[in-house]
Amino acid sequence: MRKFATANFRNMTITYPNQKIERRIRELGFRLTPQRALILRVVAKRGEHATFDEIYADVRKAAPQISAATVYRNLEMFSRYRLIHGNEVAGGMLYELASEDGHHHLVCHNCWGDTKIPDSQVRKLFQKMDEQTGFLVLGEHYIFMGLCPDCRRKMGDKLRRFSVYPKFRRKPQRRKKSEVLA
Repeated sequence: MRKFATANFRNMTITYPNQKIERRIRELGFRLTPQRALILRVVAKRGEHATFDEIYADVRKAAPQISAATVYRNLEMFSRYRLIHGNEVAGGMLYELASEDGHHHLVCHNCWGDTKIPDSQVRKLFQKMDEQTGFLVLGEHYIFMGLCPDCRRKMGDKLRRFSVYPKFRRKPQRRKKSEVLA
């Protein structure tokens, strides 16, 4: 189950049809085919965090002749040219139309709640990293995974970094026989 929380943003989601997106596609030298327009419309209707399977199912309802390969190739192309954001989360891709108001996501591992944070907050972090390390972060849209305040509180805030992942949990150390007898 997903629950979503938002900060105070202007209209964060972008709608389709959208003249800016259509103009950008043509400027890039691509045609705005009916298939591409349909895929963009489905991504916009789905909102944030649409999976490939959800997008493909909706596209197939409207146009059964469109193949999974066509949907996949167009999502990749749209993502490459920053018309949509494609982020990998939990081994799968999540897509949303790129909005003019930059934002990022804090997604809870436990409840899958989503809190949006403005780009300006994340850029400050990236600027500090650049100053300290010289490393320049190039992406535009990030999903940070962690624990929301509610889930942290429910878990007693006793978890340490990475302890939510079974492979990183400390295994109880076995005592030697000599320690047990002592």
